Amino acid sequence: MRAPPSAAAIAAAHFSRELQSHHSQASPAGVQADMVVILHDACYGHRYSRPRSSKTTLNSIVERPERLQAAALGVALAYVRLGERHSDGAFAPRHGQESHFSSHLPFRIHKSTRMLSLSSPVVISVHGSKWMDELKSMCEAAEAKLSTNGKELGRDPSPERTTGKPALHDGDLYLCGQSLEALEGALGAVCDGVDAIFQAKSPSHVPKRAFVGIRPPGHHCSADYPSGFCWLNNIHVGISYAASTHGLTHAAIIDFDLHHGDGSQEITWNHNAGLSSLPKRAPSSKRCAIGYFSLHDINSYPCEMGDEDKVQKASICVENAHGQNVWNVHLQPWRSEAEFWELYETRYRVVLEKARAFLRTQTRRLLATANQPKPKAAIFLSAGFDASEWEGAGMQRHKINVPTDFYARFTRDIVELAHEEDLAVDGRIISMLEGGYSDRALYSGVFSHLAGMATANRCSVPDEVVKVEDGLGYDMSKRIGTVERQDQQGAGKAAGQPSFDPEWWSPRQLDDLEALVRPVIAPPAARKPRRVTAPTFNAATQSSKAKVVSPPKPYRTVSGSGPIGCSNEASTPRPPSPQPPPPPVDWTIAAHELSKLLVPDDRPTRSYRVEELSTDAHRGRKVRHSSIGLPADPDPATTSKMILRDRRGRTPSYVVDNDDDDNKDRRSAASRAHRRRTVAAPILAVEEPSSRGSEAVAAAAAAAARAPSRPVRPGRRQSSAGSSVVAPSPHPLPPIINAAATAAARPKKVRSSTSRPTTASSVESRLHAAKARAAKATSPSTTATQTAPYVSDDSSSRVAGGAGASVVHAASMMMKQALTDTLSSSAADDAGTRTGGEEGEIDRLTEGLVRIKLNVPSRDEYEARRSVAD
Repeated sequence: MRAPPSAAAIAAAHFSRELQSHHSQASPAGVQADMVVILHDACYGHRYSRPRSSKTTLNSIVERPERLQAAALGVALAYVRLGERHSDGAFAPRHGQESHFSSHLPFRIHKSTRMLSLSSPVVISVHGSKWMDELKSMCEAAEAKLSTNGKELGRDPSPERTTGKPALHDGDLYLCGQSLEALEGALGAVCDGVDAIFQAKSPSHVPKRAFVGIRPPGHHCSADYPSGFCWLNNIHVGISYAASTHGLTHAAIIDFDLHHGDGSQEITWNHNAGLSSLPKRAPSSKRCAIGYFSLHDINSYPCEMGDEDKVQKASICVENAHGQNVWNVHLQPWRSEAEFWELYETRYRVVLEKARAFLRTQTRRLLATANQPKPKAAIFLSAGFDASEWEGAGMQRHKINVPTDFYARFTRDIVELAHEEDLAVDGRIISMLEGGYSDRALYSGVFSHLAGMATANRCSVPDEVVKVEDGLGYDMSKRIGTVERQDQQGAGKAAGQPSFDPEWWSPRQLDDLEALVRPVIAPPAARKPRRVTAPTFNAATQSSKAKVVSPPKPYRTVSGSGPIGCSNEASTPRPPSPQPPPPPVDWTIAAHELSKLLVPDDRPTRSYRVEELSTDAHRGRKVRHSSIGLPADPDPATTSKMILRDRRGRTPSYVVDNDDDDNKDRRSAASRAHRRRTVAAPILAVEEPSSRGSEAVAAAAAAAARAPSRPVRPGRRQSSAGSSVVAPSPHPLPPIINAAATAAARPKKVRSSTSRPTTASSVESRLHAAKARAAKATSPSTTATQTAPYVSDDSSSRVAGGAGASVVHAASMMMKQALTDTLSSSAADDAGTRTGGEEGEIDRLTEGLVRIKLNVPSRDEYEARRSVAD
């Protein structure tokens, strides 16, 4: 029986089909979504990647790609809860059923692929061409700089590039090889959000609100100086794009981040100050009026250090004076939720009142002035969630925060403001992600923010409730007080109001979600102690425990109708058990599976780890950056260092040699001429002379000269032939004999089986030289080292000679006589086989060389010498 699919598999299949319908060009009939959520996968590429960063440094980087994962989880929570895509909702995912993609869509989810270049006119109108060119060059060179010195924020010192601003702060700003793509992708998503709320082919089907989940944030970036994680001011680029593309006449920026948006306020002030100096024929896109209204903590960044200028700018309140509309409200501490909501009504709602006054004033001004475009306004939200009660202590060092309900309530009030008739907003709201660095603060804040932004969903409001509460009787009863007014915090599901429940983001619900998303790995169970008592013969062994016992085979009756002793009715096969129903899809499972579909799986989506930023890991970056302009590799022929020669392989046996025999002979002769002489025929050492010694030794030497040499296998070490038969004696031999014996005792590599022939003309000269060396060696002042420099100092310990000066003289004479006889015999044998030219060649090649020939006695010679010695 096939097992039913799991709840996670059912949810993944359901939302995969539903997301495909979101991206289809032709939407089904009746699909109406008042809101769209726009994400961009390129924003994950902006990552801190400086080499050799410690774990402490990486933990201090709070602006990281994981922020988008947390935001995607918040989007999934809002979609599941508002759309009732869970087991307790009206449109729960079920196995084998199509997605309920009809009129019950909470909002659309759009994956943007649009890229807006930094050199675009709408971007340059905000930041200027000089800063955009510098930023682009910094992004393109970031990878190469990180691979060399790890400093990617160095500004171009050239006068045509520099903006005259101070150095960039490397504590909250960083770049990498994918930062340019992330910045341009974020701007592309902003433009998609603006197009979504302004392009209205059918007013009843166009979304009026958009949430753009992008990074890095932007409200700290001024026109030409980035700070506070912000490289571009996304809000002002969106306003510039809306003004130049869709005819936006005025816009209100509402900023509810923990930190003051000093960059957005500075750009707003400078823009409004320049409106009065514009020429009369300037395009209407240049005349868009902007108001800035902020709710923030005055003690946090950028005012944390108490800078007078920053504190004054974060506290300025100007309403419709000098062409400016800027209003700042500071967050206050609170001890209970009742106290907080009192602050909300008395202090925080002032931000909305000032925004309403600005929008109304600008609309009336355009309507009252001739030759002015039709008023068209919009509200832009800088949505920061770092003031959440779940934000980390590192951001909230001053203990100023807001409850999670604040984001839903504040956003719902902004939606109501956008629908007022005399503001020319027509419900158009575009929200952009700014701050929020703790995962729980982000996904709970985005969840609450989207719940407040969504309208009354038809999937959450029963038809009978809508009919009753929309009727005239209900309205009159409400006016006279017979029907209680619903709670202002959004409790209840009245038509036309966001149908959210604050219990959705309660601590208990968030704990249940995190238990599924980030399960805590339990420590391994403690191992059971081994049995103390020794086993006996009665104890069961492991093999007996693991023994498999086959079940008894059923014996059938003679007729084969069933087992013995059973009737035919009992042998009837039972019907298969019914398949269990598929498991229900809980809201936690549904949200988790949808969030995984929103996070790309074809690119890195997490920050670098310490191991990935080590020196060895970053060494590979040097081969990835461009090599244009780098010097070419040096020519090996011109370098002074030693270069290994190329080794030539052996010629295969199947290669045919086309050279003739004459060429081969010449090459062979030249090779032999340049070959080093390493092995010579050994010479017989001289024994201690006796009364019959001189005649016997002479006879033995003559016999050895006449005896043919034994062939030696080529390529083998001739160790036995190089050893002399030496008789022990307490006195050393003359140096010439000692040198000859030592050279013969050395193991040499044999080049050929026979020694090189010697001509008669060269024998006389060598004999004369040998006599001279022998006479020199017999002098008392001559050492063995002078005669044979290649003989080691301990050679005398390996060879023994005769006793006394007479013995030395006799041995020297006998050696010279044997050498003379041998050379003469060899010259006589080879005199007729060599031409004059070859003899001259041999003499020229062997001139100045010392030739020592060592003869190994044959067995007969050895026996003869032994008999003579006896």
